[in-house]
Amino acid sequence: MEPNKLNETEKEPVSRTDDVDLPQQAEPEPEEELDDLQKRVRAYPEAKWNLLQRIGGALIGIVCGLLLTYFSNMQSIGMYGTIGALLIALFVPRIAEKRLKRSVNKGRIALLSALALWIAAYALIMIARGVPFFTE
Repeated sequence: MEPNKLNETEKEPVSRTDDVDLPQQAEPEPEEELDDLQKRVRAYPEAKWNLLQRIGGALIGIVCGLLLTYFSNMQSIGMYGTIGALLIALFVPRIAEKRLKRSVNKGRIALLSALALWIAAYALIMIARGVPFFTE
């Protein structure tokens, strides 16, 4: 027996690619079906879409600020205003993104900026009125 030859039982496995169906080229993904609203939103130019996001985000931020400061001081609403502001700030952008199938990141930034400005302005008004922040 020669050292370079293998026995019948020691044959090297032969790899066969005949049996495997390799795709010749990637199949194009089917276009996603869009409803009328999604088509209209996708048709907006990027500059107009960014402006609409910023306006919408700022309005939602103001609504959240109102819920946190003005409506939460009412006896009938109280803590529900805070919960409502939190739910609106968390879920409205996410729901809008899923419904419109377009990113609303600039709207989120506008929402948080408007809310931060609202809270800062409200804190300055409270300081000017002499309302104590901490009670003993």
